[in-house]
Amino acid sequence: MPNAASYTVPDNPADPEAAALDLIERRPADILHTGAFTEVLQDYCSVPHADGAFAGLEWADARQKRSRGTSSAAMSAADFLRNRARNVLADVDGMVWQNREAAARALNIAATVLGL
Repeated sequence: MPNAASYTVPDNPADPEAAALDLIERRPADILHTGAFTEVLQDYCSVPHADGAFAGLEWADARQKRSRGTSSAAMSAADFLRNRARNVLADVDGMVWQNREAAARALNIAATVLGL
C-alpha cells in the first residue's frame, strides 16, 4: 500500500466502487497527517463494500457524495444522509448526477451504517 500522505485522488478510475472505498480509507490520513485510523477505516469500509454501497455509482457522483458528506448540527449524520438521499431522488438538491438512484442508494447505506 502506498504511503497515505502521498495518496492522489484519481480523475477517472476504471473501478469507481474500489476508488470510492479507497478514498474513504486513505483521504483522512492525508488530511490528518497520520495513518493511525487507516486500519479502522478499512474495517469500516468492509460494510458498505459488502452491501455494494457504491455499486453502479459513477466516479463523478461518488466524488460529489463524499465532498458533500458534512452534516448539519441540527440533525444526526444518519438523518442528514437520509434527507440528502431523498433530495437526490426528488431532483431538488441542485446537483447533476450521472445516476441518481445509485447515489441515493449509497447515501442510504451510509446512513444505515452510521446508525448501527
